[in-house]
Amino acid sequence: MKNSSIIAVVLFFIIGCMYGQNLTSTDFNTGAAGQPIQFNNFRRQAAILSGSFASFDNTSTGSEKTDGSVYLFDTWNNKTIIKLNNKKRYTFSNFNFNIRKEQFMSQIEGDSIYIFNFKTIDKVIVNGKEFKSIFNPSEGEEKVFQVIYENSRFSILKKYSLKIIESSPDPMLNRSQNRIKKMETYFIKKGATITPFKLKKKLIADLAKENISISALDDYVKSNNLSYKNEDDIKKILEFSNKDDVIPPQ
Repeated sequence: MKNSSIIAVVLFFIIGCMYGQNLTSTDFNTGAAGQPIQFNNFRRQAAILSGSFASFDNTSTGSEKTDGSVYLFDTWNNKTIIKLNNKKRYTFSNFNFNIRKEQFMSQIEGDSIYIFNFKTIDKVIVNGKEFKSIFNPSEGEEKVFQVIYENSRFSILKKYSLKIIESSPDPMLNRSQNRIKKMETYFIKKGATITPFKLKKKLIADLAKENISISALDDYVKSNNLSYKNEDDIKKILEFSNKDDVIPPQ
């Protein structure tokens, strides 16, 4: 079984390289939302996507039983667009993000997954949420962030992480085994600097007041029933206050 898997992987990349120069924008899983991708439909794309195979693993948190999942989305039925650096686009409906490993993945028929490498990817858009791999100077390496808002001066980013809440023998806590808790942290990026950020009215208003008066901003927020704690609303607020500083969609 192990030898046959190795042979399949080798053949996958040989065939992928043979067809690598003829790749076009491709839509996977059309009419089969959320279902694992058929190997034969995907093999020609491997060379340009620069990814790798792995066995499916739902938790990867150790040998002890754990409640929860390391994956960002509850199901794999997620509409996804991958935009490569060379402007090619690929769409998937079977997609997820492994928070612990900071890797995007798609299920392949059988018990395998395909792990996408950001080396050739510009951005990934999952259910309308945009993700990018950005160098974080404080950690000295590339990290995956969700882009809440960006213009030429700054970006509001969100980072996902996991916290393991350990089990307890105390029956009052009702926690007989470990539990995975998904955490969210916001950041602001200015130039190459990335620092922690909180979704607070004052901080958002400080970013907006260079282009608009606070009273005009308050009127816009109230008339549109927006909240400074809601990501979608914050994007609308910043788009409104930075109308002349918009990065055109690619």
